[in-house]
Amino acid sequence: MLFNSSQLGAVEVDETTIITFANGIPALENCTRFKLFHDADKTQPSVFWLQSLDNPDITISLTTPQALGVRFEVELDDAEVAQLALTNPGEAAILLMLYQEQADDDSHPALGRLSANLRNPLVFNLSSRQALQKTGLVFDILVHNKA
Repeated sequence: MLFNSSQLGAVEVDETTIITFANGIPALENCTRFKLFHDADKTQPSVFWLQSLDNPDITISLTTPQALGVRFEVELDDAEVAQLALTNPGEAAILLMLYQEQADDDSHPALGRLSANLRNPLVFNLSSRQALQKTGLVFDILVHNKA
């Protein structure tokens, strides 16, 4: 199907690749159907765009934790495992939402610092195309010197 995104323009969406967030994403509960896009020219993309198919104005930039040098281990409870229809941990993928911090001065808003939301990762089941946002994670930061 052809979908007209405010950010990405007219894009082709294979309906078998639609990702479902059964409960939506917090603050976007009315958006449950999404399509994940990435630069097709890259074999290992580090930036993705999650386009809502329920609202053409909502596109979320995402990245992998690995692209930021972060190793993520997320514990899911039984309800979350069931919601994702997860039978094998290898089917799970974690992506982090990127956001633009507001600049402190009067500079253009697009020039603000880019940050990643580490406390609320998105967890995807690559097989079932079910996803959820794991919210409010508390974590420790461990720094390794690779000298």
